[in-house]
Amino acid sequence: MFFDPVDTEIGVWATTDLIRPGCTVLDLGSGSGAAAAAMARAGARQVHGVDISDDSLAWANEHHAGADGDSRVSFGRADYTALSSAELLKACPFSAPPSVITSNPPYVPLPSHEEASRTSIDGGSDGLQLVRCVVGHAEALRSDLAITIGSYTTPRRAASLLHDHGYRLSALTLGALRLGDHTRDNIARVRELEADGEAPLLRLDDGTPYYLVLGLSCRRQDRAPAAAALPPDDLLPLLQTACRSRTPMLEALDTDPLRGRVPVRIVNLPDDPRRRHV
Repeated sequence: MFFDPVDTEIGVWATTDLIRPGCTVLDLGSGSGAAAAAMARAGARQVHGVDISDDSLAWANEHHAGADGDSRVSFGRADYTALSSAELLKACPFSAPPSVITSNPPYVPLPSHEEASRTSIDGGSDGLQLVRCVVGHAEALRSDLAITIGSYTTPRRAASLLHDHGYRLSALTLGALRLGDHTRDNIARVRELEADGEAPLLRLDDGTPYYLVLGLSCRRQDRAPAAAALPPDDLLPLLQTACRSRTPMLEALDTDPLRGRVPVRIVNLPDDPRRRHV
């Protein structure tokens, strides 16, 4: 399990943008369960989280399932990467496919020799290894989708992936976060992508490298064909503009016309060194 407050909060906001009265939410890789509980507080009728870690599930069930008498939050063990979408649905307490699927999957692009070392953050060579699986489940179940990635997670490719699977980017939540120790220790792949223009990073006045955490709120194209959406080709230029900022407030976006295409929320939390790898 990887836990960071910025990732968690951004994932919750991205999901909240898709929550409607009476909706159900399936959280893939629910970890500590804190995000699932927050989604229920935001108005979801029922939220179910699945994870492969027994320790994470024990924590989530103890602290968030049925907390304060609220039975809207539940958790179960399932490996969403190994199940078909039909099998995944059977592992949930819903009577129908979930209205929203949400996930904050491992999304750091790492060299191939690192692929077995940090399963909590490793997203394969382009960062999209597990993202593809999440998007596939959402498409098969015809659910809206909230997914969290990084600005180095080949955003151009990510936007095309979502579009090709029938999704429109209807809202965007952003936050700046320092590169973690493990990413800095294995920076080669990120630097390759940055040199190719595929991984914009934010560097403040002191040269400290940050990446942007992206919460992508996506609606199915056939459900809201006329809704405002950010075209796939505009996501990377918007991030490149944001990374020209001099502060984590991403002030360079204030005058960017691309920001007006869809609602853009900026989450600015203080740096917290207490990242968790379990």
